[in-house]
Amino acid sequence: MKRLHSRRQRLTGDQRALWAKERQAIVGKLITQKGWEGFMVVEHVRGSQYLVRDPDGKEVYASHKKARRLPDGAFTKGGWALWEDRDENR
Repeated sequence: MKRLHSRRQRLTGDQRALWAKERQAIVGKLITQKGWEGFMVVEHVRGSQYLVRDPDGKEVYASHKKARRLPDGAFTKGGWALWEDRDENR
């Protein structure tokens, strides 16, 4: 069977390494997005998924839409949403 051509462009090793560094750079940052004030990024899990800690110490999973530029200093400003588990029974 013939494979269909993917529209997605293949990533180079350099691109993968750079993007991994960008994702790691968010770890340890405080989130200043409205409604997320005081949350801290604890760990990068996979892809856009992170473990974050709220001001009361509760840890939850969140996803982060990649910014066009890296956050400045100790803060990350936007693109955060609670991680929603996908229903596997679809």
